[in-house]
Amino acid sequence: MKSAVDDLVSMHDIESLVEILNENDDWMLQMDAAEGLVQLGDRRGLEYLLVAKQSDIEDIQEAAREVLADPQTKRMRAQIEAEQRFDSQKLVEAAKVRLKNGKKVFLHKVVHLSTADFMQEDAPEDGFQIYDLNDAGLEGWKIVDVLPGRHLVAPGENGFTGAYVFLQKELGPDEVDELEKGA
Repeated sequence: MKSAVDDLVSMHDIESLVEILNENDDWMLQMDAAEGLVQLGDRRGLEYLLVAKQSDIEDIQEAAREVLADPQTKRMRAQIEAEQRFDSQKLVEAAKVRLKNGKKVFLHKVVHLSTADFMQEDAPEDGFQIYDLNDAGLEGWKIVDVLPGRHLVAPGENGFTGAYVFLQKELGPDEVDELEKGA
């Protein structure tokens, strides 16, 4: 099936590669599609490989490490990351101007809470503390969404790993320095 992915890469068919990445159950085919996306300079392929490198399945981890170690992939990764830094810096400069003009600017981040954070056997009736979220709230972050965390435990099977908590913080004019940290 690698030759079919190679054909898509040679045709610069990014949409079909993304479709394989998102909808195919064959992780090897997904890995090939991710590699093809990186070759075409699409960061979604790189993001898939970086996540796959963290998989609980050793075969997936190893395949992702091999693709990420390839010199061509390394060059493309460096180029994609440099473009992201450049684009991000332009946005930071524009956000500084927005703040200066009294307009709204938001930062966002994701916090992963493990299953252990939720599975306390002796939790009091009034709930239990999740210190990472409390700390974030004290720093001005608010929760805007929560998604369950899942990982591949076997081909076609997912396991619950906790939750991803999406946070948002509105910056004030006196918080311009935080833009540099968030970039």
